[in-house]
Amino acid sequence: MQKRNDKPVTKASAKGKAEEVTDLKPVALGRSSDEELMRRTQNKDRQGFEILYERYHASVLSYLYRMLGNLEDVESIAQEVFLRAFRFAPTYRFPQKFSTWLFTITRNLAINYSRRRKRSPVRNVTELNLEGVDISGDPWQVAQRATDDVEKQEEIARVLKALDDLPNDQKEVIVLGVFQDLSYAEMEEITGTKAVTLRSRMFHGLKRLARMISAKEVDAGEEKIEDRG
Repeated sequence: MQKRNDKPVTKASAKGKAEEVTDLKPVALGRSSDEELMRRTQNKDRQGFEILYERYHASVLSYLYRMLGNLEDVESIAQEVFLRAFRFAPTYRFPQKFSTWLFTITRNLAINYSRRRKRSPVRNVTELNLEGVDISGDPWQVAQRATDDVEKQEEIARVLKALDDLPNDQKEVIVLGVFQDLSYAEMEEITGTKAVTLRSRMFHGLKRLARMISAKEVDAGEEKIEDRG
């Protein structure tokens, strides 16, 4: 009698394409990791990709809003991000972190868009990724949704307005590292810039941002004094 082979089986695919995985365990999709869902997507499992879309759609929109600042264009580009992610799923290499792979696609599309429009890839910061807060809207609208505290609203709005005045390279690293909560290793893979350079940009960007916010606070205080007079 032929012995049963219980080892996981994979099929080697053509050059340049990912291996077809046949050892996936029957785990509830909602509890599967991003990387496991991408393996299922490579096996033509559309439901797995739909869950990835639900998990990352808001984050992709958030990134694009900050980098491009155009509501209509951002929604269109976000759709293109996921279309490309699905189309080029075979190029994903397990166990590469899915979020890094996806944000590389997102960043490249944002850069291509801004080059076509011949304008800076960073125009306006229109929303801040605060937990439980709608990410769209101008700085004051975001601030008002984030808190009922008037002083905190003013602080959030000042941060968003000051961020928009930073150099593009400093703004990008703050958007990715602070707002998207990516590690320097992930940012290095996405941007193609060495981590040591990213750290320098983060340091100088945050330092400059702090100075700009302080200046805006002084201006706001002087306006209040003038109003009282």
